[in-house]
Amino acid sequence: MAVFGNNRAASPSGYSFRSNANVVAVSGIEADYDGEEIMPEDARDMLAEAGIVAAVYTTPSHSPDAPRWRVFAPFSKELQPSERERHMARLNGIFGGSLDDASFTLSQSYYGGNVTGRLKVKTFLVDGRYVDSASDLDATAKGKRGRTKTANDNHGFDEAAYLDAIATGESYHPAAIALAGKWAAAGVPYIEALQRLRAAFDRVPEVDRDSRWKERVADLPTVLNHVYGKQVEEDIAEEKRRGEAFDEIPTAEEQAEIDADIEELVGGKAKAETDGLTFLKPSECSASDTRRYVIKGLVAEGDVACIVGAPGVGKSLLAPRLAYAVAQGQDIFGMRVRQGGVLYVAAEDQHGMRGRVAALRREHGEADDFALVAAVADLLSKNSEHLKRLKAAVKDRRPSLVIIDTLAMAFPGLEENSAEGMSRVVAVARSLTKWGAAVILIHHDTKDGQQGLPRGHSLLNGALDVSLHLSRGEDGIVRAKLTKNRNGSTERDIAFTIGTQALGLDEDGDMITAAVCRELDPGSAPERKEHLTPSAKAAYETFHYLLDGRDAVPEGELREACISGRKVSAADDADSRRRAYKRAVEELTRKGKVVFSDGEYRPPEHGHESFDELV
Repeated sequence: MAVFGNNRAASPSGYSFRSNANVVAVSGIEADYDGEEIMPEDARDMLAEAGIVAAVYTTPSHSPDAPRWRVFAPFSKELQPSERERHMARLNGIFGGSLDDASFTLSQSYYGGNVTGRLKVKTFLVDGRYVDSASDLDATAKGKRGRTKTANDNHGFDEAAYLDAIATGESYHPAAIALAGKWAAAGVPYIEALQRLRAAFDRVPEVDRDSRWKERVADLPTVLNHVYGKQVEEDIAEEKRRGEAFDEIPTAEEQAEIDADIEELVGGKAKAETDGLTFLKPSECSASDTRRYVIKGLVAEGDVACIVGAPGVGKSLLAPRLAYAVAQGQDIFGMRVRQGGVLYVAAEDQHGMRGRVAALRREHGEADDFALVAAVADLLSKNSEHLKRLKAAVKDRRPSLVIIDTLAMAFPGLEENSAEGMSRVVAVARSLTKWGAAVILIHHDTKDGQQGLPRGHSLLNGALDVSLHLSRGEDGIVRAKLTKNRNGSTERDIAFTIGTQALGLDEDGDMITAAVCRELDPGSAPERKEHLTPSAKAAYETFHYLLDGRDAVPEGELREACISGRKVSAADDADSRRRAYKRAVEELTRKGKVVFSDGEYRPPEHGHESFDELV
């Protein structure tokens, strides 16, 4: 993207037209990336976010595991060769200074196109403004080796490092004041300085914005006031003066044109402010398309779900069985399955999971669209390389289902009981659904396991689309209870037993086996008998004695009968008997033996079981 002269002698060899000294004009930038981390699709998105018109294409050495690409960014017009480096630094800043240093060579040229035996070249076009007109990018410009590049010589002052420190909250006030002082001395207006600081905050990914991010953004004017002082008012007054400068009063015809322009601008602004929102009438709601299911009635595209249960209950047996069914497109537990790719992230017990997958292959055959993902051990840390690689894999492979097993091992050091910690988990899971996948987390339940809730802060359960709680009865049958389901009924009959599958012999001739989930047909698992504690059983008997043909028993009557008697609790202390009664009725209500409403306890609609079934 340059024009060369006729001076061969300017080249080192004396024969080539392509030399820095022979460049007479430049019409754009061509830059190379071989850092093997940023995917070309991400490069396209980063250019789009910066609003720069460009073309990105992969090189023949590119692969999904080692991305390599080049970018062409045209200018709005031909420029002097000396101006190329400044605009190259702007482009480099968009990618955090990761473009190859050779890209700064004025006469550098590149080939493009397919090479036999290599992956076909992909091309991505981005619309926007020309890079030579994007003066705001000077604030983030990067020179060779990612060094900060500004219009003025910084003499070691790393502006980008200070901007990063501000946005991430490290040395927030000192860094902001240092930058403001540098800009003020260079004559940068207050309003432009404020825009630069806000741009630094806008570059922080949403998943990395902590609870104080908004506070810091709101605090920026206060920080700048410490440095700019009275200049703030002068700069604002100057902006206002420029906007109000008229040489003469407009005529009626001119005023009409001005009014029309204003109306168009206001309308455009209103449209911009509502872009991204949709407004549906009731008739349009009823005609809207349903989401594509992965497992019909259980998991749909874009869902975040969780399989919850105690250690050893069978969570990591059910999850790979569901995943295998999706990879094969085979119905399971009486539910239809849409075939699609699966990424199973084995963050815990990779060796054991390999054995379970091998057992599934023995029992159900091949599943080429199932991939067991190893070496993922940290999705919690900001700028986690493991998360970047996993997202790149999801974006490249476009699976229907991603399973993270387990949440605790994939997010080491997570403070499960904090809202901030669980919001990070939810944000990461949601980020993996961006390309249509459903995400299932494997997690432990609460200590008592009674409510079927995932362990930790309630924010997680509130954000889930589906939650499946596993429990194993004395009969050895594991039953899955849907405690939350945005895709249908929570009355799904999901039950399985735990079996073993022989895989071969070890070096000593002993059998190698792996545990497998063997699903039971819907309706085939016997109904589990509810076991009540002695106190709850005594309260239940008292309830039915008092009911005696009535529809309900008043709360005060049941409480008085249970506390004054000695069946629910034989303690001499009335407070102890009162606490025992409270625990007993809570258990009866939780297990559906009684229903509380309007100050009365009633039997459930289907009547009551015999006392023998409750032992």
